Amino acid sequence: MLNSVTRNTFRKPEKICNQNQIDSLFKDGKSLKSGLFRLLYIETELTRKTPIQVLIAVPKKNLRHAVDRNRMKRLIREAYRVSKHKLLEEFSNDEKHLDIAVIFMGKQCVSQSDTLTAINVLLDRLLHTHEKSCQ
Repeated sequence: MLNSVTRNTFRKPEKICNQNQIDSLFKDGKSLKSGLFRLLYIETELTRKTPIQVLIAVPKKNLRHAVDRNRMKRLIREAYRVSKHKLLEEFSNDEKHLDIAVIFMGKQCVSQSDTLTAINVLLDRLLHTHEKSCQ
C-alpha cells in the first residue's frame, strides 16, 4: 500500500543551483505566460538524476519587501510541489531533462488559490507543447 502513495516533495536535487544551467535557461529557453507568472523552459538530454529541475524567481524590482518575496516563493514552491506529478509522469518515461524557471511578474502578492491556478495552467500548457513537439 505504501508504494501506491506518491509523496509530493521538493528536494535539493530538483532545484537548479548551477549557474551554467541558469544562464542557458535564460538565454535559450522558451517562454510561456499565464496571468502574473512567466515560465521559461528548456529541454536537454537526460544527464542528471532527476528528469525535472526548477528555479523560482521573484524579482526585487517587483516586490520590494523581503517578506513579500519570500511569501510568493513559498506559494510558488507549494503550487509546483502539489502539481508536479503531471510533469514527472511525462518526463520520467522520456530520455529528456527539463529545466524550468517560474518567474513572478506581479507588483503585489496574490493569494494561494490564484497562484495554484496559474501554476497549474502553465504546467498544463507546458505538457501540451511537449506533446505537440513529440508528434
